[in-house]
Amino acid sequence: MPLTHVFFDVHDVLIDGRQLAGCYAAGVGRVLAARYGGSADAWAEANRQVFADWDSYYTDLNLSGDEGMRDYYEGMFRTTRALFRLTGTPEPPFDELQALSRELPGQVTQGCRALYPEVRPALEGLRALGLTLGVISSAPEGQIRSSLEPVLDLFDGWISGADTADRFDKDEGRYAAAALRSAAAPASCLIVDDKAFAVGAARRAGWFSVHCVRAAGASGTPAHTVVHDLLELIPLCQTLIR
Repeated sequence: MPLTHVFFDVHDVLIDGRQLAGCYAAGVGRVLAARYGGSADAWAEANRQVFADWDSYYTDLNLSGDEGMRDYYEGMFRTTRALFRLTGTPEPPFDELQALSRELPGQVTQGCRALYPEVRPALEGLRALGLTLGVISSAPEGQIRSSLEPVLDLFDGWISGADTADRFDKDEGRYAAAALRSAAAPASCLIVDDKAFAVGAARRAGWFSVHCVRAAGASGTPAHTVVHDLLELIPLCQTLIR
């Protein structure tokens, strides 16, 4: 069955996670200082402290399974609330803080330019082959769209964040649902992800799976194949659409 759809994870596939981290902290400083006062640098430093201690905010939460999204939102609430504690800023009312925790990832990544340099030509090459491009990520959709804003015009398929899919896990069910949502046969779909568990799940769901590994390694990957640069996808996909 010929390939028709290519889906991408975002971080460390399309977006350089190291560049994003600095941009994200600066965005937190910009947005929260404008809204709640205080120093942008202080808010940014608070964000860096939260990320350094990230696991402690999620230690009793379970993001997997059918109830995972409840804990996903709880984690977002906790990490946002911590920014106020660390800066000594009075907390807003509960409803406002809850809404802020869900809006903030999309707001603070506006203007971030952390795409890997080959992303646009790679996406353009895949579109030229007539392929539909989409995203499957554990990030919220707002953050995905703002992070990918410079190339968002090249995505004509489903942008599936954890919130829009109502599922954090990138498991077999997530990929089966994405194929169904896209009116595509699983065998006509390809996923590009940097996580071994994700490409393994996609493969078990009947997808063609590509492990994106930007450094040397990936021995024993469960994917069909490995790429180190997204431009490598173009000749690969040429063979799969025939």
